[in-house]
Amino acid sequence: MIRFRRLIKRCRPPVISPVISVAPVAPSQALNACYFFCQVQPAIAHGLAELTATNTRHIIIETALISYLMGMGFDYSTALAIVESWETDNTLLAEGILVE
Repeated sequence: MIRFRRLIKRCRPPVISPVISVAPVAPSQALNACYFFCQVQPAIAHGLAELTATNTRHIIIETALISYLMGMGFDYSTALAIVESWETDNTLLAEGILVE
């Protein structure tokens, strides 16, 4: 957890919009781990906030799904709403993909 917080402090906010786009990257934009971490930082912060109150496996899956959707071009709030709507899908719960 301490290493994670240090990584957050070292990262600078993204230079472009807070959504990872599938469009080609500008030449001045560096593709590194810190850049991508800053893009999905809202999803990670959401996961850390819910970590103590909810099932760990559930939070990891939820954070991964939100991050994936953000990588596909959705903004954080839309990605969160989509994943939250999936939680009500009984098929995903029955197959064990999502847990309550």
